[in-house]
Amino acid sequence: MKKEYPRLSYHIECTDEVKQSVVNTMGTFQDIVAEKCVEYFERYRRRTFVTPKSYLSFIGGYKAIYKEKFANVGSLSERMKTGLAKLMEAEVSVNQLSQELVMKEKDLVVASKKADEVLLEVTMKAQAAEKVKMQVQKVKDKAQAIVDDIAIDKAAAEEKLEAARPALEEAEAALQDSITGETVELLEPYLDMEDYNLETAKKVCGNVAGLCSWTQAMAYFYGINKEVLPLKANLALQEGRLAAAQMELNNAQIQLDEKQMELDQVQAMYDSAMKEKQALLDDAEACRRKMNNATALIEGLGGEKLRWTASSKNFQSQIINLVGNVLLATGFLSYSGPFNQEYRNLLLQLWKKEMDNNKIPYSNDLNLTGMLVDNATVGEWNLQGLPNDDLSIQNGIIVTKASRYPLLIDPQGQGKIWIKNKEKNNGLQVNG
Repeated sequence: MKKEYPRLSYHIECTDEVKQSVVNTMGTFQDIVAEKCVEYFERYRRRTFVTPKSYLSFIGGYKAIYKEKFANVGSLSERMKTGLAKLMEAEVSVNQLSQELVMKEKDLVVASKKADEVLLEVTMKAQAAEKVKMQVQKVKDKAQAIVDDIAIDKAAAEEKLEAARPALEEAEAALQDSITGETVELLEPYLDMEDYNLETAKKVCGNVAGLCSWTQAMAYFYGINKEVLPLKANLALQEGRLAAAQMELNNAQIQLDEKQMELDQVQAMYDSAMKEKQALLDDAEACRRKMNNATALIEGLGGEKLRWTASSKNFQSQIINLVGNVLLATGFLSYSGPFNQEYRNLLLQLWKKEMDNNKIPYSNDLNLTGMLVDNATVGEWNLQGLPNDDLSIQNGIIVTKASRYPLLIDPQGQGKIWIKNKEKNNGLQVNG
């Protein structure tokens, strides 16, 4: 009659058929171990046996180890996938950056041409403006010299006029008529006489005295006015020249300001063009730097990409084979402890044969020791006193990984020494 085994109500990465085969094979594993217990006793007189609790422990161990290994392989697989995805993103990024760089370099050529054209225009206008500035500066300097000279002449004329002003005002105050030069010439013989004055005239005749005083005033006014009139005319002339020179100077300054404004505008155009060109240069350089960095990363990780791709495929294979690998590892931890190396190997052979018959996938090159413990831990065990042979290392795995406490048959005391050293910092209590 075919035995019915409980269903494994736990997610494992396999088909429903393989999952059911695992459930059935677990029971077969226990049956095989039960048969070998009898044979082992008959051969070595060492009694060992299995119980329903052994089977339940087998199932619980399978769940725990599968969960741990699946998470570990899944994490490594995800890291490889992430690394490959980043490399692919970098390759896509390099292509995009390469296309962007081509466009930016085209824009840079246009901007450079534009800047060169503006520079040529600036140079030409600057030369023209400089030429005009030099011409205008000459006009300005000449006009300024004229202004300065006229200012000196005007100041001199004003000084002379100011000096003559009291006499002029006095003569004007004494006059009710004008006089000519001819009249003054006719009066000169009389005016030169010593006694032709107001005091003498009063002594001779009072009426004549008024006429004498009037003729003297008329002659005096004529003399003063004759000297002042040229001064006034010269002052008016100098003021006219000054106004003309100042106007010429102002016009020259206006032309100079216009040329400078025109030059400033062209210079602003050039500065703007150069700023645009520099911005494109910086942008293109940043793009080129990103592309070079990404290219260096891709080239540097070229070999890693092949390894990661192979590892990613290997992880998928590991996940597929994990269902069988964990079955063998859990069977080893649950049942092989009481047996010697020969029977442990025999059990593994029989289990693999049963798994082959039930089409349960597993790794042909499976190393249970490497699967259950890493080299660093084994090295630490050796330093703590555990022998380095395969059987001792397997016993160490069973002691640390099995779900139930093991009983050590340790005639040489090696296991006891190892456990004491291993657990001395964990508050181990030893009786006897």
